[in-house]
Amino acid sequence: MSVVLSTSARQALVALMLHVTEASNPDLRKLYHVSIEKSARDQLTREKLITWKKGLRGAIFHELTDEGWVRGRDELTLAPPEGVGAAWHLLYGTFRHLHGLMIQNGYQLADVFARQDPGPLSTSDRIRQAYGELAREPGELVSLARLRDELPDIPRKSLDDALLELDRQRAIQLEPDPHRIALSDRAKAAAIPLGGEDMHLITIGRS
Repeated sequence: MSVVLSTSARQALVALMLHVTEASNPDLRKLYHVSIEKSARDQLTREKLITWKKGLRGAIFHELTDEGWVRGRDELTLAPPEGVGAAWHLLYGTFRHLHGLMIQNGYQLADVFARQDPGPLSTSDRIRQAYGELAREPGELVSLARLRDELPDIPRKSLDDALLELDRQRAIQLEPDPHRIALSDRAKAAAIPLGGEDMHLITIGRS
């Protein structure tokens, strides 16, 4: 029998199931206009349905566990929470229809909720990917000059806008180089101004 979850916890579970991969609240707000509040996070953690960790500047990243995916499959057959509006009823009606199609075609949850062909990566995703290729480990400082070399096809303004937005969301951290006097002209040219100071370095995953 499925564990009884609060409405906010069920909303969080569905959002993470749709997102598939690890997600922060800024990710979920941008895509689905929802956030995972502490009460929902606590219940889902207590039931071992999600794991979470703190990233840069306190940003929290959530991900479904194997038990969470099992509970997600149950969600496709459950009635919506009591007292919710029409949108919830439409969603759960869609879930029931989807569940019937899955049974009819022998699909598992992973066959439906998986990013097999995500299409072209966004600028933000390409920044994360480039950082992952340049950094030897999460949290390592990487120069923006090296990052820009990895992304030569992205216009300067588009790349700068994406970097500043990711920093604002706390998905990355931009930092000034402590050894400014020794900076090369290339490093200076690659810098991005933020808060009245030039930032020369990027890090992802630093606590």
